[in-house]
Amino acid sequence: MYAIRHKRTKKFVYGTDKRYSKFRQRTSNEQALLFDSYFTAHVAFNDRRVSNKLYEIVPVELLVKGEEREHETSC
Repeated sequence: MYAIRHKRTKKFVYGTDKRYSKFRQRTSNEQALLFDSYFTAHVAFNDRRVSNKLYEIVPVELLVKGEEREHETSC
């Protein structure tokens, strides 16, 4: 999986505010838009008019909290 992240703040993009002529990215440490492949992340990156200088596409891993505890105890 992939997500779009701000390079300096390390916050993830969870939405885009299109009310302005220059789109503004909504970022958060708790929410993120996830993409199944680099290609779909790149298409969304371009559709949202995200700045290459400020943002990057990064690989991420999704963990379910209940399953995380089960995995720790079984090891």
